[in-house]
Amino acid sequence: MNKYYTLTLLATISFIAASAQYTRHIVEFKDKNGTQFTLANPSAYLSQRAIDRRTRQGLTIDSTDLPISKTYMDAIRAVPNVTILNVSKWLNQILIQTSDPAALATINSFAFVKSRTAIAPRINFSDGKVKSKIIEGETPVESSKTKSTEEIQLDYGGTGNQIKIHKGEYLHNLGFTGQSIIISILDAGFFAYKTNPALDSVRLQGRILGEWDYVANHASVNEDNSHGANCFSIIASNKPGVIVGSAPHAKFWLLRTENTASEYPVEEQNWAAAAEFSDSAGADMISSSLGYADFDDPTFTHSWLQRDGNTSIVTRAADLAAKKGIIVMNSAGNSGTSSGDLKYIGCPADGDSVVAVGAVDVNGNIASFSSWGPNGAGKLKPNMVSVGQGTVYASSAGNPVAGNGTSYSNPNLAGLMACFWQAFPEMTNMQLIDLAQKSSSKAGAPDIRYGYGIPDFRRAFALALVDRATFSVTANNCVGIVTWQSKDNSTMRYDVQRKFPSDPAFVTIATVNGKTAGFEKNSYTFSDTIKNYVGGVQYRIQQIVTDSAINISVGNINLTGCAGADDRLVTINPNPVKNNVMYVTVNTPEALPNMSVVITNMHGQIMKRWKMSVPVGVSTQPVSLEHVAAGMYVITVYKNSEEIHTQKIIKK
Repeated sequence: MNKYYTLTLLATISFIAASAQYTRHIVEFKDKNGTQFTLANPSAYLSQRAIDRRTRQGLTIDSTDLPISKTYMDAIRAVPNVTILNVSKWLNQILIQTSDPAALATINSFAFVKSRTAIAPRINFSDGKVKSKIIEGETPVESSKTKSTEEIQLDYGGTGNQIKIHKGEYLHNLGFTGQSIIISILDAGFFAYKTNPALDSVRLQGRILGEWDYVANHASVNEDNSHGANCFSIIASNKPGVIVGSAPHAKFWLLRTENTASEYPVEEQNWAAAAEFSDSAGADMISSSLGYADFDDPTFTHSWLQRDGNTSIVTRAADLAAKKGIIVMNSAGNSGTSSGDLKYIGCPADGDSVVAVGAVDVNGNIASFSSWGPNGAGKLKPNMVSVGQGTVYASSAGNPVAGNGTSYSNPNLAGLMACFWQAFPEMTNMQLIDLAQKSSSKAGAPDIRYGYGIPDFRRAFALALVDRATFSVTANNCVGIVTWQSKDNSTMRYDVQRKFPSDPAFVTIATVNGKTAGFEKNSYTFSDTIKNYVGGVQYRIQQIVTDSAINISVGNINLTGCAGADDRLVTINPNPVKNNVMYVTVNTPEALPNMSVVITNMHGQIMKRWKMSVPVGVSTQPVSLEHVAAGMYVITVYKNSEEIHTQKIIKK
C-alpha cells in the first residue's frame, strides 16, 4: 500500500511539474450567451463574399458562425497576467498565454468555462528545418521552352509535366487559370516571397490580399520558413519558359500557423483561427501542406484510431471550413515508410470533407513516402494524388528546383481545382470534388494508396458540362425538335446529329456556334423536317470544345410522317463542311442501285464523282472531301441519269 501511495505521489508531482512548463492554454466555453451578434445580421461578422458563398451553395448561417461572447472575452481579458493569442468561434474556444497559477485558477472558476487545457510551452521563435512531417529538399531543374505537339498558351518551362499529368493545360488553354478564385495558404512561413522573381506577377497585380503570422501574432510572413513560399510558388509562379504554376492568376491570403521549432497542438488551434479568418474574408479554398499526429509531448499524440475525421482540433476546424462551402485541400502526409500508426494519414487530412492529396511521380507511380489510408474510422484516404516526387517549385531566387513531399503534390492539385472551379462557379465545393474524383485514374477501383487516383481535368470538364446541361427532343408530325442548354463560348460549337434505324452511326446534320465571349449557359433549338417517313429517330448533341467531342445527351422520338410531294428526298449535311466529310441522307421508297453524287465548282467543272447503292428507306452515306480545296461548290445527286437533288455547299 505504501509503495502504491509513493508511486502515485511521484506521478502527481511529475504531472504538476510537467504542467507548470505549459504557458499556452485552450479555454473552451459552454455556450455563446451574451454575444452581441445575431444570425439575422451576418454582415456584421462575415464579408459579403463569405455570405455569397453560402447563398450560392444553399448553406445556412448557424451558431458556429457567431463570434464568441464578448461578455466571456471581457471576463478573460480582465484576469491579470493573461494574454489572448487567438480565437476559434467555430469551436467556441480561445488560446491564451499565462504563467500565473492564480490566473488559471480564476479562469477555471468561471461558470461559463467548459474546460481549460494546457497545450504548449512558451513560444520558441527560433526557426529551423521543417520536421519530418514535411519532406523537403531541392535539386536544380533545367527549364525548357520547347512546346509539346499540343498547342499550349502557357509556356510552362519546368512545371509542364506536373500540369500535363492532369490535363491541366486543357483548362488553361480555355482561359481558366484561377481568375476570381481566392486561395488561403496555411503553412510554416513564406520566406523571401516579396523578392522572388517567379512571384512578380502575383505581387505586382495586387493578388496577394494579405498576410498574418498566427505564431508570432504580427502581419508579416516573409521572414519565416521557406516551405510555404515553395508551396505558394507551385500554384502562383508565372515566369514563362521557366516556371508557371497550376493557377497563376488566382488571388491569395498567406497565413503562417506552423512553428517548425517545436510540435504541439497549439498549431492546430492556430490553423483553426486561420481557417475561420479565411472563411470570414471570403476565401474559396484552403491549401494546407501541414499534418499532425505525433508531438514533442507524446501525451498529445493522435493515434491512428483518433485520426478518425472527427476528433482533433485541426480536423474539426477543417471539416467546418468545408461546411461553410470552402474546398479544403491538405497533404496526406509523408510517413508511408513508417511503421505502425505513423504510416497512416495525419490530421486534418483525415477529415470527412477534406481532400487529402497523396504523392506520385510524373509517371504516375506512387511515392513510397506518401502516407497510407484509410483514416482511423475506415474512410477512404487519400482522396486523390498529384506529383509530389520531383515536384518543381521556385527557389527564393526564382529558379526551378525539384523537391519531394505530399506538401508539394497538394498545392499542385489545389491550383488546378481552382481553375476547374473558375469554369463552374455555380457548383458546390462537394460537387466539384466529386467530379474531380470521378475523372481520376482509379475512379472505378479506388484504393488506400492512390485514393481515386490522378485527376484528369479534360475528363472532369466534360463531366461538369454534361452535369450542367439540359436536353429534350420532341416530335411534331414530321418535325423533330431538339432543345438544349449548355455552358459555352464563341470558340465552341455544337454538332446536331441524327440516326435512323438503318444508319450504322450518328450523322451530323447541322452545326451551331456558341453564343458568348464568356463561358455562360445558353439555350438552343433546332428543327429537323423529314418527309415521307414514319418511325423512330435518334438525335444527339455533341459539344465540340477544342479537339474534344462531348456527348451532351441522346433522345428518341417517333415521327408520324408528312403527306405530299417529297422535296426532302435527299439532304446533305453539314453545310459548311468543316471536317472533310459530308453526309448524304436519302429517304427512298425503292432501292437505288445506281445513285451518283457529283461535285462541281462554280464554273461547272466536275471536281469529283461518287457512285453508291442505296437501300429502301432512310440511309446515310459519308462522302470524303479531303482532297477538295476550300470554296463554294454545287452538289448534284442523280438516280440513274435523273437529277433528283441539287445544292450549294461551302468547304472550309
